[in-house]
Amino acid sequence: MVLSEETMGTKEEDLKKILVDFESTGNVIGSAVVRRDGLMIISNLPREVNSKAVAAMAAAIVGTGETASKELSIGELNQIVVESASGKLISIGAGPDAIFTALVRANANIGLVLMNMERSSKKISVVIG
Repeated sequence: MVLSEETMGTKEEDLKKILVDFESTGNVIGSAVVRRDGLMIISNLPREVNSKAVAAMAAAIVGTGETASKELSIGELNQIVVESASGKLISIGAGPDAIFTALVRANANIGLVLMNMERSSKKISVVIG
């Protein structure tokens, strides 16, 4: 999704607020909204994190998860969690065109993070339209 000049400020500000509000969950390193084709819409990731790589990886992982869910007839994909030694990458759909993704610390309360991600993804979907 490319934001038009007339809606750019409002949508961009609304999306940024959603990310900042979500990140108050605790133990969240950063978050982003990416297009399903792997391009960044908006990022609130730390500078040392390659946001383009996060966008591309999140889209690829979610796409693969959705394909696997469909091919295995196990229902619609809810979320993807990549758990590593020092953190997690969590991605969920945010409408038909976007993915909401977050980097969280290993000790994050995953239930709380997922609940807040679900709430935030619905808001993102409305803003993006």
